[in-house]
Order: sequence, then C-alpha cells, then structure tokens
Amino acid sequence: MSQDEREWGMEEKQAYFPIRILSTKTGVNSVTLRAWERRYGLLKPKRTEKGHRLYSEEDVTRVDAIVRWINQGVAVSKVRALLDQNENIENVIPADEWLEWQAALVHMSLHFEEDKIEHLYQQIFSQYPPLVAIQNWILPSLKQLGVSVHGRFCEAVLTRSLTNRLSSLKNQHTAAPILLITGLSGQQTLWCYMTSAILSDHGYSCRVLPNMSSDQDWQDLIKGINPAGVVAFCESELASRSAELMASLAEWGKPISLIGASFWLAVNSRKMTSFKQVSVHSEALEGVAAILDKAVLIK
Repeated sequence: MSQDEREWGMEEKQAYFPIRILSTKTGVNSVTLRAWERRYGLLKPKRTEKGHRLYSEEDVTRVDAIVRWINQGVAVSKVRALLDQNENIENVIPADEWLEWQAALVHMSLHFEEDKIEHLYQQIFSQYPPLVAIQNWILPSLKQLGVSVHGRFCEAVLTRSLTNRLSSLKNQHTAAPILLITGLSGQQTLWCYMTSAILSDHGYSCRVLPNMSSDQDWQDLIKGINPAGVVAFCESELASRSAELMASLAEWGKPISLIGASFWLAVNSRKMTSFKQVSVHSEALEGVAAILDKAVLIK
C-alpha cells in the first residue's frame, strides 16, 4: 500500500486517486495538470493531510473537456470561463495567441536567440499537451522558416529541449510499456523527439534512436529492446525494399507504424495490405495516432 493510500484510507481510495492516475486516464502530463491548476484555476483537487492532490472521475471529465476546447484553438486562459458558462464549442472564435507565438519563434530563430526559444518552449509545453503545441506552434513556425539556416537552428534548439524533456520523464515511466522511435541517418531527429513527447504524455516509456544507418539496425534494436511497439521514419531509399521490409517486420507480431511519403507510395502502389500489425503512413501525426490506437491494447 502506498503512502497516499494509507493517508486517505480504503474508502476514500475507491473514489479518489493521485495525479499520476489522472495523467494516465487523460493523456495530459502531471506538469501541465499542475500548471492548469495553479495559473488558471481549471482544476480544484482535494488534498490529503500532507498536501497530496486527490482527483475523481469528475476531474477526468473536466480535463477531457479542457483538452477539447484547446484542440479547437481556444487559449487555455479562456477555457475556465467557457466551462463555467457551459458554452458551445461552435460559438467560440479560436484564439490568435498561436499566431503570436509562431511569429515570436520565427523572429527568435531569425536572430539566433537560443535562450528565448528555450524559454518560450518551456512556457508553451507547460500549458499545453505536446500534440497541441506541435500542431499549433512548432510545425507552422518551421513551415514559415523553410529550408534555411534559421530553420535548422530552430530545429536544433527544439530538439535539445525535447531531448531534455524525455530524460526528465525517464524515472516516471519505469514500469510503463516501452515504445521504440527510430529513423535513418538522423534526417527525422526532431520528428523522433516530437513523437516521444506525444507518446510519453500517454504513459509510455520511449526509447529514441534516430540515427540508425540501415533497416537491419531497426530489426536488431527490436530484438534487443523488445518494445511494445515501434514508430520508424522511413527515408526514400527504403521505398525500393518496401515489400521485404514489411514482411520482415510483420513476423515480429507487434504494432509498428512506418512513416514516410515515398515509402507509403511504394507500399500502396504494390497494394501490400495484408500485414495487420504494420501500418504505413505518409503523414507523421497520422502514424503516431495509429500506434496509440494499437498500443493501448498492451497497456
């Protein structure tokens, strides 16, 4: 029995649970949940005598509602009023703060302002789930920067921040199912770490190895780590070997998402649809969603 369980007793334990359980149930990390409570009053947990937060199924429903509003583009600072008023999503105009944050990131990247980018990253990722921050902030900003030294600089700073984030979560997910995230030649390093941020928020322990030199390396990794699932970013050179690779990975028998536009085209042109545990996607976020749908069965 844990310390929290001893504190609130068996009867209370049936109705209330700690923040780590709320995080698991909702897919929102504990840091963000605490920020929503402290900064915006979105949550009002009960407390044990020693000050530990306790939540109920009502809080799960409320967090789910908060996430729905945020996914509609509403600023987290506006959500409390909308929830209190029982406002309809269809009647609300999305916030423009994402446009402001995009402009700020572009400006900082153009002027190589590393510290300011890191500070803005911390601000946004403490308030929003990674998927929301990636969709509304990182990806649009990088699109504006394009293929340039400023874009590469921005990617490098964000990659380092996401790497540090993954390291800080390592001790929290010691008993969680392992998901392997990999790619070839480091060309998708940022995407590997953005993927880890999304999957970590859903309670998985992520192993990120973005610099594999061949698909054989992936297979060696799978055998060595034995993860519950794999996300692999496939570069264009693998398209010609798609049939062989798909058949080899299918033998493993666990969920795999392969992501890459040229690889997806090769697979679909050959109509290779018989590998149920291996899915192929042209878009990265689609592939991440697919592994979540499959991996939830093994948690």
